[in-house]
Amino acid sequence: MSTTVSDVTFDPAVAMARQALYRFTALTLLDPRFGSWEQLIVLRDDPVLNEAVALLCELPEAIPDELSPGEGSLAELDVSAVLAGLPDTYDEFNQHFENTFGLLVSNACPPYETEYIDSKFTFQRSHALADISGFYSAFGVTPSVSHPERPDHIVQELEFMAFLIGLERQADAGDPLQRTERLAICQEAQVRFLREHLVWWVPAFAALLGREDTGGYYESAGKFLSALITADRALLGVPG
Repeated sequence: MSTTVSDVTFDPAVAMARQALYRFTALTLLDPRFGSWEQLIVLRDDPVLNEAVALLCELPEAIPDELSPGEGSLAELDVSAVLAGLPDTYDEFNQHFENTFGLLVSNACPPYETEYIDSKFTFQRSHALADISGFYSAFGVTPSVSHPERPDHIVQELEFMAFLIGLERQADAGDPLQRTERLAICQEAQVRFLREHLVWWVPAFAALLGREDTGGYYESAGKFLSALITADRALLGVPG
């Protein structure tokens, strides 16, 4: 059941579902060298993700008034379609990853937000990177030493959204005197980060994944990603 305190609304079940789906989506795009294949294989038998999808699909507010170009519908939020295309071995998956993204920054489907800003606008690229890093720093998120990556990588941004939802869940269960303020901070951060650093480029990235890996695992992962961001921006009231 959702609860409302001083105009701050929180639904524990929806938050749990959103966090699980953000984590899953990040995992689908994570470099296999960091253990993604092994974790995805285990999820083939996990009913939680399908339950999370079913919950979101029951929410009228998860359906936007209209889809912007490249956005995915809730019908494409299909866990089984993604996992069905998962290669059967780690070596196959790793080769598939390298074929899709390359060993350096892929020109075909770069997984970095700032690659979707025209290269002549170097100031905008620098500003975007600084803003993303500022978000991370404000919430105590520090770069990984063992798995260094640019802050604007799609996996980093998805994991950060999952992290913010986790903080929101903690705030709901924490000190009642600080609950409303902390919930509001977490929710505002999610809205801003989604609006400023995911909504605008994810549909293009997902479309490029489909073009680069037509009929393959990454096309399915891209459709799932686009559908999740579309549903979440509708839930949070973020325009497309």
